[in-house]
Amino acid sequence: MTKLRGKKILLIITGGIACYKSLDLIRRLQDQKIEIECILTESAKEFVKPLAFESLTGKKIHSNLFSLDQEKKMTHINLTKDCQAILVIPCTANFLGKIANGVADDLASNVLMASNVKKIVAPAMNSNMWSNLAVKKNIKTLQNMDVTVLKPQSGKLACGTKGTGKLMEIDEIVSNINMILSLDYKLRNYKALVTCGPSIEKIDPVRFLSNFSSGLQGIEIAKSLANFGANTTLICGPTNLEIPNSIKLIKVESGKDFLNSTLSELPCDIFISVAAISDWRFKKISENKIKKNSKNELKLTLTKNYDVLRSVCNNKNRPKLVVGFSAETEKIIENSKKKLQEKKCDWLLANKVSENKGFKSKTNKVFFINANNVIPWPKMGKDKVAKKLSKKIVSFFKNNKL
Repeated sequence: MTKLRGKKILLIITGGIACYKSLDLIRRLQDQKIEIECILTESAKEFVKPLAFESLTGKKIHSNLFSLDQEKKMTHINLTKDCQAILVIPCTANFLGKIANGVADDLASNVLMASNVKKIVAPAMNSNMWSNLAVKKNIKTLQNMDVTVLKPQSGKLACGTKGTGKLMEIDEIVSNINMILSLDYKLRNYKALVTCGPSIEKIDPVRFLSNFSSGLQGIEIAKSLANFGANTTLICGPTNLEIPNSIKLIKVESGKDFLNSTLSELPCDIFISVAAISDWRFKKISENKIKKNSKNELKLTLTKNYDVLRSVCNNKNRPKLVVGFSAETEKIIENSKKKLQEKKCDWLLANKVSENKGFKSKTNKVFFINANNVIPWPKMGKDKVAKKLSKKIVSFFKNNKL
C-alpha cells in the first residue's frame, strides 16, 4: 500500500484543454486513499465546471481569493494545512510565468507563494509555447526553487498539430507523485552538484577524442541524492540515458564546458565528480575537416585538459563535501590515494575498469578512500553504489565526520 494513504494533497487546475484529465487524476489518487482539495482558476472554469470536481471530491471547490466566507478563514494559508504537497496539473504557460516570477494575483498563486510544502507542476501547452525561451527560463527558475516539473510529452495536441506539449500521461503522473512524496528527505535544503558521462575533445568539425563512459553511475548518484531530498543538478556529457525530471540537467561536451558549467553552479554543499573528462585535449582544433594526403602519418599536439575536480577543491566557494572518482587499469589503490592527495578532495571512489565493472557496465566494484581509510565495497549494481554513497553523505552531514 502507498505510503501516502490518509495523506492530503492540494490540486490546482489551471485553464487548459487538459483540465478534464485532472478528474481521472483525482480518481487515481483517491484509489490510494489520498484526500484531495481542489482549486480551480477562473480560466479553468471556462473548460470544466466546479460541480464535476465537487461531485468527485465531495468537497467545496475553491476559486475566489476575495469571497467573504473564504476570507474569514484565510484560505490562501489554511488550504495547505496538513498538506503533503501542492500539485498544479495541468499548468499553463501563463501560470508557470506567474509562479516563477512571484506574481500572486489570485487564490492559486497566493496559496503557492504562502506555502512551504513540496510543489509539483505538470505543464501542458502548444509545442511552440513549450519551446519559447521565456517558458524555458521559467522552467529553470522553478527547478532552482525546488519545484518538480513533470515535463510534457510528444504527441497530437489539441490544436491538431504534433509536437511536445501534451500533458504527461496520468499513470506516469501518479507514479511520479508516489515516488517523489515517498522519499526520505534527509538531504532536504542541501544543494548537490554531480558531473557524469564522457567529455568529447574535438580534432576538427567531424572527429573527436573521447572514452567509453556511459554516464550511468553519475546519473544513479544524482537520482539517489534527489531521492534523499537534495536539490540536485547534473552536468552531463553526451549520453543516451534518460534523466529524471526531478533533476536539473545541464548538457555539456568538452572539458572546458564541464569546468565553466561546474563553476557557474557554485556554491553548493555537495560536489561529486563522476564525469570521465579526458586528461588531454588538442592544442589546436582544425576549422575544417582534416583530409588524407600522401603522408602515412598525422601528427596532432595534445595539451593538458581543464582539471574540474582540482578547480572545485581550490575554489573560494569550495563545497563542504567533495567526492572524486578514479577509473584505473592498474595500481588502483596507489594511484587513487595519490589522486586524493593531489586534488585535495574529501573522498574518492576508485574502481578498476573491466568488462563487467566500470564503463558500459551496470555494475561496479569500488574502493571507498579517504585520508585515513581504504574500504572495499562489494560488487553491486550502480544504483546500489549510489544509494550506499548517499547514505554516507547523509551520515557526514549528520555527524560532520569525513
